[in-house]
Amino acid sequence: MNYLIMFLLSMTAMATDFPDEPMASILRIDSDSGIRGPAYSKIVEELKSLEESYGDFAQLVTYGKTVQGKPLTLIKIAKKTVIASKAVYIGGSIHGDEYLNIEDRLPRWFLEQTANSGTISSYLDQGGVIYVAPILNPDGYDQRERENQNGVDLNRDFTVVLGNVQGFKQTETRSLFEYLSRDLGTVKLKVAMDYHCCIGALLYPWSFTGPVLSAEDKQKHLLIASIMQSSIGPGIRAGTTPVILGYSAKGTSKDFYFEHFGALGFTYEGRRGKEDKFFEEHTSMWERILKQLN
Repeated sequence: MNYLIMFLLSMTAMATDFPDEPMASILRIDSDSGIRGPAYSKIVEELKSLEESYGDFAQLVTYGKTVQGKPLTLIKIAKKTVIASKAVYIGGSIHGDEYLNIEDRLPRWFLEQTANSGTISSYLDQGGVIYVAPILNPDGYDQRERENQNGVDLNRDFTVVLGNVQGFKQTETRSLFEYLSRDLGTVKLKVAMDYHCCIGALLYPWSFTGPVLSAEDKQKHLLIASIMQSSIGPGIRAGTTPVILGYSAKGTSKDFYFEHFGALGFTYEGRRGKEDKFFEEHTSMWERILKQLN
């Protein structure tokens, strides 16, 4: 388990005014989210139940196996009679001890919205797809460990050409990459966000010092950040890993999704021990993001 995650004490910047200096005051804490979830098998059962209840929209996908042989699962939400044209991806617990009880509740909420003619239905009617992989690291999740069974930090195992990182050496990340590449095809991945703990921040590329986003790409990321802050709260800062956390990380998922798919890539860092109390705020954020994509 990693005990070097740094917690942000100053979280007052708004999305329109993000400082370029690293935070001046930090506190080291355990990355364990402090939120206990059900066994991974129970989460898979929930996804199966959703597929059975919402067969016109939900598809349970087993896209690989973990080191220990557990099924790697996600749910794909789409209107099956409509040709797909755009997609968002949401992942959780790539660090097994950073479960937030947000990402695993989102699939049911998305599917419940298909009963009305609101934003979610409109997004799906227009060829939108939602991928949700609630637990990306089942072995680590069940053992309450950050790394996978091989002791590897999976959020350093994504290929990032600009960072000279050749990733996908682990079955969990490689299987996800292969599935998404195959299933997306020509469908445009618009937004990708992985849920983590415990900083209280929204991070966007790049995760390491050196490269910077173009003005246009930065503005697109800041638009999502402004939606996040107005939905969840202005206390959640937004910026890059070096600026917000004060260190560099290569091989992260957000850098990969941005570089490889051209998606707006994010890491949402939840607040330790309490992010699960803000589920409605997260649903509001996603509703507004999808409305932006309509």
